[in-house]
This record gives sequence, structure tokens and C-alpha cells, in this order.
Amino acid sequence: MATNNNRLKLGEKIAYGMGDSAANVYVAMASTFMTGYYTDTVGLAAAAVGTMMLLARVFDGVTDLMMGALVDRTTSRFGKARPWLLWTAPFMFIGLIALFSVPKSFYGTNAGLIYAYISYIFMNCIVYTANNLPYNALLSRMTLNVQDRASTASIRFVMTQFTTLIINAVTANLVGSLGWTKLAAVYGVIELAMLIWCFVGCKEHIDEDVNTGNVEINKVPLKEAVPALLKNKYFYLQAVLFLVLYISVVCSGATNYYFCNTVLGNMGVITLVSMATTIPAMIYNFVNPIFVQKFGKRKMMIVGSALMIIGSIVIGAAGANLPMVMVGLVIKGFGMGPIMSGIFAMTADVVDYGEWKTGVRSEGLVNSCTSFGMKVGIGLGSAISAWILAFGGYDGTAAVQSESAVAAIRFSFGYFGAILAAVCFVIILAMNIDKYIVQIQSDLEAKREGK
Repeated sequence: MATNNNRLKLGEKIAYGMGDSAANVYVAMASTFMTGYYTDTVGLAAAAVGTMMLLARVFDGVTDLMMGALVDRTTSRFGKARPWLLWTAPFMFIGLIALFSVPKSFYGTNAGLIYAYISYIFMNCIVYTANNLPYNALLSRMTLNVQDRASTASIRFVMTQFTTLIINAVTANLVGSLGWTKLAAVYGVIELAMLIWCFVGCKEHIDEDVNTGNVEINKVPLKEAVPALLKNKYFYLQAVLFLVLYISVVCSGATNYYFCNTVLGNMGVITLVSMATTIPAMIYNFVNPIFVQKFGKRKMMIVGSALMIIGSIVIGAAGANLPMVMVGLVIKGFGMGPIMSGIFAMTADVVDYGEWKTGVRSEGLVNSCTSFGMKVGIGLGSAISAWILAFGGYDGTAAVQSESAVAAIRFSFGYFGAILAAVCFVIILAMNIDKYIVQIQSDLEAKREGK
């Protein structure tokens, strides 16, 4: 079979970014607005909503592993990961609308909570997992070229962050004119169009027959895939890196409100504080492919984690000094750029290493376990931030917070991020997969040419 080893074109890279932009329409709505919708509009208790999200994480881990195994056993002329973008697109549309369409007769009742459980688990644990896990696996099936992966991941990161900024900026005003259900429907249509764009614009070039355009898939039995996965040393490091990184990201994000309100004493700067890390990360990712080509992905991630350590220490030391806080956030943001784009591109390298080392290629299982690490990190990040506040004696009803509560907030928003970034630094040092990557790429391409 004549296989396609051509470099990815810009249009295909943009199409790939559309897939995660679509997913981030849901993620932005769920992470920023859904809790407020449930508590302030539907009338559910905040504790009940928090418990629902925590319990959903348990089920989420199970669906991640099931979906990973399912992707590895998927066969179609479009490949094993790409078709899931098309198959799940209508359900992403339906699920988003369902989340924000609790019947008014259910407001403030147990029926409303039951509806929230069903719609949230359906969307987050089933539909989103079935869409985003294959999406993440798709990059490792589009190309073996390391530079293409790095540039594609950078474009993806810029597009998703831009999507999140837009959603967060316009949603509050649009809700007032459209209402939650109609707005979710509008966002759902945009989400659906983006996913179709991604499906049409991307192809699985690995194992693609250039003559027919069909993708030949070899099913990997689970009894072979799991032992092979466990022999992949970089898989463990990658899963832990996802875990620690997302604890850091979510813990900082969850503390943002308290830091602005209590430490800075000015809720008006919360948008400015949020953008101080996002925009530098986006700016860096425009030039990330150049740096990766010159220095390598791992080295840039090491630099990124070092900048995150420095930035977090500056934030922790700044106290209520807003200019100093902003300097720390900008430094941290430039550090997050190479980390956030590099970690997803590195997952594709881990897939390649597994095939090179064991002869078994398991995009689904590798991405399911790293996805599980990410989702556990998100859950733990939210929990740890709350535990730190509780340890400091934070009282939401108090007119003035105690010194210990202020210190806890500063630690959670600043110094704790430095500790977690230091752990990431050590993990990335051990992730020396770059030293094999040229040989891996050459051997795997030769393997496919010889079929």
C-alpha cells in the first residue's frame, strides 16, 4: 500500500483547531457559567452542584477508559479517530442545549437536581468524552512529523483560547437578551459547524492509501494493547504531568475570584487578571513552532515550567500590589504557552514511542489515560483550592477576612502554583523522548512504506 507521508497544510491545521474550539464552547460555558445557572436560575444548592460534579468525575474515569478501548477497535474508511467527530457532532449540539434547559417547573426542586445529574453526566461523561478523546488521538494519526505536530498544537491552543475569551466576554450580555436555552442553541449551532469543519478538513494520513484515500486499520486486541501500554515508560510520566498541570491551572483559576475580591479588594480587575496569563500564552504560541524547530519541544517546555515557577513566586510575593501581580501573571502566561501546546503534541510522541518499542499502536488507550489524568487534575484542583481556603479559615459571610484566610488565598494563587510548576519541571526533565524522536519517525515511516 502506498502511504501518505506529506506535510500538513495550513488549512488542515486550522481545521484541526476547529475541533477543540468547538469543544471549548462547551467547556467555557460549563466552567464559567453552568454553576451560576444551576444556583442562581434553577435554584439548586451550591453544595449539591459541587457533589454532582465530583461524583461525575468517577464515572468520567470509567467512560474515558471504555472510549479509549473503543477508539482502538474502530474501523472505517475515515480511520479510527476522525469519524467520531462526525458521529458525536449532533449530540454535542443536543447536550449543550439540554444542560441549560431545566424546565421551569423543576426550579428549586429535587426534580431539577435529577435533571441536572442526567443532563450533566450525558454531556460531560458520555458525549464530550466520545468527542474529545478521539479528537486528541487524531493528531497522532494525522502525521508522524514532529514539527507539524508542534505547529498544529500551537494553532489549536491559540484558537481554543480565543474561543474561550469570546465566550466569556459576550455570554453575560447575550443571556439577558436571549435567555439560557436560546443562547445554548446558538452556541450549539456554532459548535456543530466547527466539528463538521474539523471532520471535513482533517484526515488520518497514517495508514492512508494515497490512491483510494481510505485508511486501513489494524484492530489491536485489548489483551495486547494493555500490556504494551504498561511497558511504555513515558506513558506514566505523561499521565502524571497532565494530572499536576491541571491541578495547577484549575486551582489558580478557582482562586482568582477570592484573590481579586479579598487580596486586591477590587472585583473590577478580575477580567484583567484572567487575561494577563491567557494573552501572553496566545502570543507565544504564534512563534512556538519556530522555537520548537530550533530547540525542541521538551526544552521549550522546561523553559516554560521555569517561567511558571518564577511568575508564581512573584504573584505570591506581590500581596495587594496589582502592578507586581500583573508582572508575575504575564511571566507565568508566557511560561504556560509552551507547556499547554507542548503537552498535547508530546502525547502523540508517546503513542509513537509505544509502537516503536512494542510494535503495538494504541492511540485510544494512551489518550484515555492521559485524559483521565487531566480530568482527575481538574477535580482535585477545585477540591484543593477549597481545602486551602478552609484551612486558612476563610468565611464567605465575614465582612473582613482573617490574616490566615488572606495568607491562604495568596498561597493558593501564587506559591502553590510555583510548587506544582516545580513538579512539572522535574517530570519534563525525565520526559527525554526527544532524543529518540528522529529515529522513531524514520523507523515508523519505513515500516509503513514497507507494507
